Amino acid sequence: MQSAPQQHQTMITLPAITTFIRWTKAWVLIITLLVPNLPLHAEALKDYLWTNRVIITFSNSEANSDRQLFIQQKVHYQCEYRKRDLVHIDLIQGTDQYKRMSQKFAISGNTEFKLLLVGKDGEVKLNTKNSDLREVFALIDTMPMRKREIQSEKC
Repeated sequence: MQSAPQQHQTMITLPAITTFIRWTKAWVLIITLLVPNLPLHAEALKDYLWTNRVIITFSNSEANSDRQLFIQQKVHYQCEYRKRDLVHIDLIQGTDQYKRMSQKFAISGNTEFKLLLVGKDGEVKLNTKNSDLREVFALIDTMPMRKREIQSEKC
């Protein structure tokens, strides 16, 4: 006589779920911070023409407080950031990319922090020492191209 197959029940505990959620959040944060900050050369800017707005940040160090604030805001406002088709090029003083881009955009060698916004047309729309991403959003939202984008957004 055969016995009925036993059913194996897997119990997922609350601590296991909590740990999984923490690890997932950590990986999402890491990917969000690393992927948009891939090193790009000045020539690569033309790859974004008519498809993306580019924020270029020039910082004297990775620990620069304005740079850190900008990166935190980018994570906090990630939906708004994506809606505006933004790409971030993060440049740190002392790197080849920083040197090339600072020459291209005439950024002083003793700059602690500088943020440039390059429009989809390839023109510099903003050159500031301010790292407030909400101000960048506000400026973008006044642009004719963005106004057309807003009209065609489906939410």
